[in-house]
Amino acid sequence: MSTSSQTYLIGSVTPPDTPLTVNAQTVTPWRTGGFICMVKVVPGTNTVVLRAGATELRHTFRTPDSAARPDDEVGLRALEPVQPLGVYTGENVRLVCRAPAGRQVFAAVGERTVPLVPDGATPSRYTATISFPAPTEDVPVVFYADGLADAPAASITACAAWPAHTVTGPLFAARARTEPGGGDTAAFLTPGLHVQGAGFVGGHTRFWLEGKRCFTDSGHLAAAPDVPLPPRDLVPPDLTAGFAMRPPTGRPPAEILIVLDPGHGGPSTGAIGPTGVTEKEVNLTQARLMREVLERAGFRVLMTRDSDVDVDLYERVRIAYRAKADAFISVHHNATAAHTDPRNVRHISTYAWNAIGLQLARALHPKLAAVTPIADRGVMAASFAVCRNPAIPSCLLELDFINCPEGEEAIQRPEQQRRVAEALLEGIRAWLASGEN
Repeated sequence: MSTSSQTYLIGSVTPPDTPLTVNAQTVTPWRTGGFICMVKVVPGTNTVVLRAGATELRHTFRTPDSAARPDDEVGLRALEPVQPLGVYTGENVRLVCRAPAGRQVFAAVGERTVPLVPDGATPSRYTATISFPAPTEDVPVVFYADGLADAPAASITACAAWPAHTVTGPLFAARARTEPGGGDTAAFLTPGLHVQGAGFVGGHTRFWLEGKRCFTDSGHLAAAPDVPLPPRDLVPPDLTAGFAMRPPTGRPPAEILIVLDPGHGGPSTGAIGPTGVTEKEVNLTQARLMREVLERAGFRVLMTRDSDVDVDLYERVRIAYRAKADAFISVHHNATAAHTDPRNVRHISTYAWNAIGLQLARALHPKLAAVTPIADRGVMAASFAVCRNPAIPSCLLELDFINCPEGEEAIQRPEQQRRVAEALLEGIRAWLASGEN
């Protein structure tokens, strides 16, 4: 639910011309009976009163308090470390907390007392740096100042050397990242690969790869203390070996494999429209028609799902990788966040992760946008899981907004679905032609 001062409310009435009010304000349903309106909300419990003809419905829901804590709040607050840390002996560790400006602030680090100094740019932010000359385990950190309640931080462990780890996570799920839980994808880690550990940050293991310290979800690794320590400059396997990495220009359609990925499925409904239509349904319907059009043109097509099942995001990528597909196209329909009116932002857009994906997206998108009479946001780079395939050109289509009544109707019209499918075929032909340049 929205933490803003407003949220959208969607639903439907039957028949579509039924007089409708929401909180005493007149709302005009779309010709499908679907409607959307923006309602004001406050933190806590909210009740919306809907009246359709003689029928009244009261909908009660809660919204969280979005009030931010001010920088000059009274009291101490730990900022770093907020997750348990594992580091090398001798490695510098930052201690950071927030407290009222002008105070003397300290950190109790085990049996040590460490004074903190104000950050010049932010006087209410206090910092210090420490290191551990000898191995330690789970050393507690607590910030304190006279007259203020103590603020516990996360514990710190220091080791002179960290053991090897074996990658257990499935392909594409386990990836080396530049930050714990975030940052760029530095590489993909193949099952069975051994890496040299370098500590941890919360639930993320730090390790060495190509001479740099990277991070991955600790659930994708298993400790391997008996394995010889891999080198810090370990080079990961090349997942692009054996792949063309460019449009298969010059090959007949019968030798070109396109993977279509209808987003969501099963319990993952995706977005929902005003009349109750789910994204998973229209994604599959549209993808099936795309398959029909492509196969009629001679292309080979593989679907990641052809029924109402939820396929793991990374398994969708692996399906294309195992088949050595020439292109991967994920079919989706968009929706807005709760506080945004989709009528104001309705558009078509296409996303890709890397250069080969962007080349595919830039060929497909103009054709799709030409048959979709809504705003065009173009092609954008994004790190969606299904697009992160280093070897196969991959992109994700957001064809319209399902939570907008007009969009929900449009994406169900057979003639529009066919126009989109035919446009995809033209886009693939344009992509193949782009490889000739």
